[in-house]
Amino acid sequence: MATEPDDPAVPAVAPHHAYPAEWETDVVLADGSTARIRPIRPDDRDRLEAFHGRQSAESIYFRYFRFRPELSDDELTHFTTVDYFDRMAFVAVRGDDLIAVARYEPWGDRNEAEVAFFVDDGHGGRGLATILLEFLAAAGRRRKLDGFTASVLPENYGMLRVFRRAGFAVSTKFADGVIEVALGIDVTSSTEAAIEARGRSAIARSVARLLAPTSVVVIGPSRRPGSVGHEVLRHLLAAPFAGRVSVVHPEADSVLGVPAVANVTDLDHVPDLAVVVTPTDAVEAVAEDCVEAGVGALLVITAGFSDAGPAGQARERRLLEIVRRGGVRLVGPNAFGLANTDPDVELRALFLPVAVAAGHLGLLSQSGPLGAAVLDDLARSGVGISSFAALGNRADVSVNDVLQYWAVDDRTKAIALYIENVGNLRKFTAIARDVSRTKPIIAVATFDDVLNDMLEQSGVILVDQISSLAAQARLVIDQPLPAGLRVAVVSNTSSVARLAVAACRRAGLEVSGPDGGAILVGDVDHLDANATASLSRYERTVVEAAVADTVDAVMVALVPSLDLPIGTLRDLLVRVNRAVDKPIVVTGLVGAEQLGIDDIPSFTFPEGAAAALGRLARHAEWRRRAEEPVIEPSTERADAVHGAVTELLGDVAADGDRHLDLGQTQRLLTTIGVPFAPALEVTTDDDAVRAAAHVGYPVAVKAIGLRVRTAGEGGGTALDIHDPEQLVECIARMRAQFGDDLDPLMVQAMAPTGAHLRIELRQDFDLGASICLGPGGFGAVGNTATLLALPATASDINRLCDADWLAGMITPDQRIEVERLITALVEAAAAAPELARVTHNPVLAGPGGVFAVDSSIVLRPWPTNILDGLRHL
Repeated sequence: MATEPDDPAVPAVAPHHAYPAEWETDVVLADGSTARIRPIRPDDRDRLEAFHGRQSAESIYFRYFRFRPELSDDELTHFTTVDYFDRMAFVAVRGDDLIAVARYEPWGDRNEAEVAFFVDDGHGGRGLATILLEFLAAAGRRRKLDGFTASVLPENYGMLRVFRRAGFAVSTKFADGVIEVALGIDVTSSTEAAIEARGRSAIARSVARLLAPTSVVVIGPSRRPGSVGHEVLRHLLAAPFAGRVSVVHPEADSVLGVPAVANVTDLDHVPDLAVVVTPTDAVEAVAEDCVEAGVGALLVITAGFSDAGPAGQARERRLLEIVRRGGVRLVGPNAFGLANTDPDVELRALFLPVAVAAGHLGLLSQSGPLGAAVLDDLARSGVGISSFAALGNRADVSVNDVLQYWAVDDRTKAIALYIENVGNLRKFTAIARDVSRTKPIIAVATFDDVLNDMLEQSGVILVDQISSLAAQARLVIDQPLPAGLRVAVVSNTSSVARLAVAACRRAGLEVSGPDGGAILVGDVDHLDANATASLSRYERTVVEAAVADTVDAVMVALVPSLDLPIGTLRDLLVRVNRAVDKPIVVTGLVGAEQLGIDDIPSFTFPEGAAAALGRLARHAEWRRRAEEPVIEPSTERADAVHGAVTELLGDVAADGDRHLDLGQTQRLLTTIGVPFAPALEVTTDDDAVRAAAHVGYPVAVKAIGLRVRTAGEGGGTALDIHDPEQLVECIARMRAQFGDDLDPLMVQAMAPTGAHLRIELRQDFDLGASICLGPGGFGAVGNTATLLALPATASDINRLCDADWLAGMITPDQRIEVERLITALVEAAAAAPELARVTHNPVLAGPGGVFAVDSSIVLRPWPTNILDGLRHL
């Protein structure tokens, strides 16, 4: 596509860098298929020769500016032998075929390189050139090149489009009949956005192969009713699937009236999706056949893989290698199935007879049986799904992949998850945070409170039990988001009104009514004709409450009565819902099935209505906060913190930790911007006396060498020492008790007493980053602590400090200082992920200000991957 910059006749230079296997990876292409990307190798000679021989004369002309029907031995050697530093080349491979190649070659004494690309004619339109450019640019940055150049024929529109859409800075000029392209390789925010957008689009298309196929083949269905494969095929046909259904069976001529062939390669078409229900031992061979036939995606329902011990795990690894080598996406193995209610698809690749109603909820379940139960419950509750996936062992397609599909699926308005774990929490929460900005995600809370906090702070709406999914889904799909927490309760029954008000308050809502109570229209509790009201009064009261400036949502707690029959109530609610643009929930001791209103969530009792509305209101608050910019350090602060951390970390092994001593801790905290009460580390009495004179009496003495330290001299902590004699005597008593374990000691200036807080930063590659705020000191209990997931906004920190337990402990001025300290830690986390743990216990918030009194810092090398920032599986 662009000229080869060097002279192929020049003898190849022997590589002086070992083959960099760390670049090898699988990527999802623009059409949803996959390919292996890796550096070129000398043994690619035959592949490159075969690749060249498949291309059209026009493609060869675009690549070399002349027709070159074949490559010479010297050219093949030159092109496949690079030093992986000054000269670099990447190839895309599908099976054993090379389907694209890209390279850069140095420009003599210029710190630039010229790039060239060649994509197989049979694989155009898949974004291969763009992906290879991303890889070349990453390699060029490691080589510290200033940029790339390329020469492109004016009629080579495809290559010019690649350069312009890649996201890198680009300029062009016309010279000597060609277009000279200058390309920056630095990563900017626009570059990152472009790469991320391409990745999300590719992932979504790959999942579409599974959830929106136009043809399905069932491989291995039994002719025996009740067997898994038989039922999958029966449900596909009964839906009925909108596309073509085929069957592969080694013996039968047909199954359920569908003609069968012996092998998927015998079909007269290429199916989009293969549903595999063969015995476990046959799955790998079937996958090989599917790859050979060009099948787009596999749903493997068969069990016996990582769900079945070490031998099964090995089978699963082999299966994944087969599908990855063939460019195929895989759901499963041990998967329950897939469904899509789009009238143009109508996919029901499920083996249990479950009700699947059409609607706008994307549902994913880690468990197949539970997923089936949720589908049934949703259908009974009047909540329809757009599509459904139960992923089984998740060998390939993950929760993250399906979330990114639903993020761009027009039919999906909300997402519901039942998952027991999320794999890499850091990656999941980043994707969930992005998706939740436009589409609500509902998940069943797990047994892990910390995980639940991280999910909720990423925008996920957590429900306490599976039975609450349907009601919450109806609310987020059918009703708008509230602008705040203020809810009006309108009722005709004083007892229900009291229950509703109490439930709203427990749910964190503010009841907006007379004296903070409900708006009562009559009171049928008294069975008094004078306590009833006219229909117009009911309707007028609800509407007036809804349109009030002081109301963000409405709970209609009207109980059917003699003057308000259930049919009349239903009609009233339908009219009100059309007129009001605020969320409405209904409760009135009547089940949703009796009211039968399509667009208004109905609850028998007020507690469920209030809980669902409270969760929706908190999600709306999260959305508003998510629009704020996250806290990031200035460039100067980021460089200073990162530089200091890198220097202190030194050459610690990748899996090792570095615990900083007192001096290192204080210097780093000064760089971070955390106020620390002055202290010095000592080992002798004389050093202690000099240290005390330096920091100023009164002082504290702390045996920081003890593994566990508690309050008092007997615990290794002595406070309020006023002179040298008292200091020496104190140390002598402590040394008599602890001996050599006492050293080293910390002599620290006493900070004015005040509230004791514990503030801790933790960063983990898999779990993500968080700030924990809780009561501090030796006797503090951890259950009161609150957690803040990072990245965070200023409003997030403000909410963290709104914790009930903190109210009254510190003054408004001290709170400002506490927020400032937390902000410094948040900025430090963004600058240096190597800050594995920064613990301040206690932080004293007193008359003299807010100071960290005891601090410890653990540094840990951040796992680096040469593929960071690149699209890869």
